Amino acid sequence: MNKPNPRFKNHRELFGNLLKTTEVTTMYSICSVIISYDSTRGITVTKRNEKEYYIKMYDLETYEMTFEEKLGGKDTDYIKVKEVE
Repeated sequence: MNKPNPRFKNHRELFGNLLKTTEVTTMYSICSVIISYDSTRGITVTKRNEKEYYIKMYDLETYEMTFEEKLGGKDTDYIKVKEVE
């Protein structure tokens, strides 16, 4: 097990609470999430099945969905979405 570097013990308060986390329940599995450059939006790729994916954008302050696009969904489709840039 790694021990904390003693050089940083006087700065412990600076390294605490660096991340804000919130649990979110989703209808489908999340494949990937990216945060916009201005840190105001989160963009997710969710997978319903091998034929249907969703790209959704959420406001990170209100948690409201601001964009949604469905990819695939037809019986003849087979699609794989990894991430959005």
